[in-house]
Amino acid sequence: MENVKFNKNPKYNLDKIKSAFDCIDKLNMTVSAMQGQYELGFSDQEVVDAIQALTIDDFYKSMLPKHTGFSAWQDVYKTIYKQIEIYLKFQIDKRGEIIISFKKR
Repeated sequence: MENVKFNKNPKYNLDKIKSAFDCIDKLNMTVSAMQGQYELGFSDQEVVDAIQALTIDDFYKSMLPKHTGFSAWQDVYKTIYKQIEIYLKFQIDKRGEIIISFKKR
């Protein structure tokens, strides 16, 4: 891993992220992200729709993982969807794409 803890540029292509999560059958979320989804009262389709609505202007930072078991950079996006401010964090590693966080910010 790099010694830098944050990066101002995304590590992953947003179009690839959107493609990875373009339908509910492709959602791959951590338990924490699912808990955030439920707390927001979002359906699986609303999670997909929120991701599809992301733009590069919503990008906030890339960061190194804070938790054991995660080994790749994580891209963070902050957006407003359905008038709710949302914090989303994605990671891509050898196992594929995963939504690390999906919660109210």
